Amino acid sequence: MDQGEKSMAIYYSRTPKYRHRLLMSIYFRGLCIIILVFSVAACATSNRRVIKNGALDHFDYDRMHYVNLFPPQYGYLEESEYDKVDYLQPHERKPHKYRILSDPRGDIDRTLGYDPLDYTVTPDLSLIQEPSHPVQITWIRHASFLIQLGGKYQILVDPVMAPLDGLVGKFGKYSAIGTLYAETPLAVQDLPFHGDAAEDGKINIVAISHNHYDHLNWNTINQLPESTYFYFPLRLEKDVPARFPLVTGMDWYTQDTLGDLSIYFLPANHRSGRSLHAAPRTLWGGWLFEWNNHRVYFAGDTGYSAVFKDMRQRYGEFDVCLMPISAYFQRHWHFAPEDAIQAAVDLGCKALIPWGWGTWIMSFEHILEPPRRMQYAWDKIQPENMSLHILKMGETFTK
Repeated sequence: MDQGEKSMAIYYSRTPKYRHRLLMSIYFRGLCIIILVFSVAACATSNRRVIKNGALDHFDYDRMHYVNLFPPQYGYLEESEYDKVDYLQPHERKPHKYRILSDPRGDIDRTLGYDPLDYTVTPDLSLIQEPSHPVQITWIRHASFLIQLGGKYQILVDPVMAPLDGLVGKFGKYSAIGTLYAETPLAVQDLPFHGDAAEDGKINIVAISHNHYDHLNWNTINQLPESTYFYFPLRLEKDVPARFPLVTGMDWYTQDTLGDLSIYFLPANHRSGRSLHAAPRTLWGGWLFEWNNHRVYFAGDTGYSAVFKDMRQRYGEFDVCLMPISAYFQRHWHFAPEDAIQAAVDLGCKALIPWGWGTWIMSFEHILEPPRRMQYAWDKIQPENMSLHILKMGETFTK
């Protein structure tokens, strides 16, 4: 470019008309790039693998959301003979008024006398990193478990090992409801998910029961390697970041296989939604993992209904059952401990491991009532051919 051409370019660059054209050109180029990026991301997430069950009629098209297969046996605030028992020590009982989730029957301080260190152990990291038992199940906290089968399959269910997502995580800690009362004894970095899984002959799996904040935590998931196999309830697979390629969404009563591991997604009596008023437009449920005649079942959040007898009729007896036992003021959506026992009886469980207590208070009961009520109900019901294992956070059950 000679001196005259440079002068003309400088002149036109200073005119309003030229500047307008230049800005519009930059704007449209940027817009095209943004559209291209979002189109690629949309294609990546819309092509997720999905396993549907065409025989089920579990979507309400009038209200555009999923519904439970069976009506709940119990309703909101419905009580039983077990509610009349006092499970607390005198020093654990004190009146307290909650601004959020206040009990209409009268509040008590729901964490008085609770020390999480009394209910937490240091995980056996050597056992976790190099499994030596056919079945190893480590309770991390709340609904988070590491299930290890045959030293090959490492299954992380409902991992919440980081601060809760979004505004719930930012502001929930400023109220008693949402305060974290037990730190995770096992960090994401402690999991045997890192390194070359293919070289070690291991398969890393994450299974999510539903999208409530205490079960689905993107802050944890985003720390996991891209080689992880992810299993989600139907329609929730669309929300997974595009950088994870191995994602499957499953319908109720469907099955998938990885090597000689069978994975079943089973129904529950609950709901989904990431806000108080969100319609349950993604599915919820529990997971059954079957390897070498070992069957491990994780119920997810659920209330009691005939669904467990239906599962037993379809699949036969289960071996180890991981059952929730808290937040039973919503008994249509959550087990009371005695409901967990009854569901385990329905399923023919050989071993029962309760969970869901000790991490947060999200209900009216004292934080220590669920495991005590569980032991009380167990001693009274005395189910046959079944063992109870009330684990501490960080403890590993072996079989």
